[in-house]
Amino acid sequence: MTEQPDIPYVDISTENTFTFHAPKYSNWKCYMFGNRPGGVGITYIPQEGQVPNAWVRFWMWVFLDCLWVKEK
Repeated sequence: MTEQPDIPYVDISTENTFTFHAPKYSNWKCYMFGNRPGGVGITYIPQEGQVPNAWVRFWMWVFLDCLWVKEK
């Protein structure tokens, strides 16, 4: 039997079936480059546990005009 490649979020069984697992997203949303809630610009939702700390979020706001909002 050949070794299966390691693909994130995909399980390959011996019966040649694939199972996909979607990552869990955090409750933070970043409105990037001047976009604001209700706007039509770029938004980014990081995976759970991958949210930047307050220091990084502050400097993203200062230099890139990115607004981080914690969704309820």
